Amino acid sequence: MFGFEKKEIEIFLEKYNYSPGEFIIGKISLKLSKPIHAKKLKVALIGEKITVMTEKDSNRKTHTTEEKTYVYNFQMPLDGEKEYTEGEYEFQIKIPQNILQGVSSPKIGIEDMINSMQFPSGYQSVTNWYVVANLDVPMGFDVSHKIQINIG
Repeated sequence: MFGFEKKEIEIFLEKYNYSPGEFIIGKISLKLSKPIHAKKLKVALIGEKITVMTEKDSNRKTHTTEEKTYVYNFQMPLDGEKEYTEGEYEFQIKIPQNILQGVSSPKIGIEDMINSMQFPSGYQSVTNWYVVANLDVPMGFDVSHKIQINIG
């Protein structure tokens, strides 16, 4: 319908809650409606930090900004360039022992504290962790899927 082919990629994990130093053990299942030439199939562990800052200016107007940054992005190829139709690909990704050290909140200086007293503001930050499977299709739409996991 509408020229779109059914493309499907799924991620299966043994569990969804992890600690630093553990292995993420899983499987990617690929089932496509017809063969697709792709550069590679890869799996990734991604840490995405979302920071929301709310500030009030001197006119008491509230301004909110949101910023997304990657704090961790490990990618591992599972298969190379070829025609893909279907298949299952097992993987293991070791979570580094120090993975949570890079996601701490920035330090607040004395100048920031004084400014926040004059103009009340809010700062919230959260890091979301994902396992992402991606079939890299040149000159076309990639086939991908992501699952959120917990690391703590």
